[in-house]
Amino acid sequence: MGPGATRNAASAAVDAVLASILKLAQQEKLHIARFGTFETVHRPARSGAHPISGETITIPAHSRLTFRPSKGLSEYMNESKA
Repeated sequence: MGPGATRNAASAAVDAVLASILKLAQQEKLHIARFGTFETVHRPARSGAHPISGETITIPAHSRLTFRPSKGLSEYMNESKA
């Protein structure tokens, strides 16, 4: 994809990359050099409170995808843009 790429083509490319990342990260930890690490974290069921009524509810077990940026990406994002 070059500088003349359309918004739709760019969107399709990003969607394809994200779909691949999500598919791989569901199975294990996925490390992309100089970018970061995607990992699936399994959260057990727990009890919580309903935010309006205060009633005790059970929050079911679920998985969550987490991302940790690499040191280089973090430094790039936090450097001064002056």
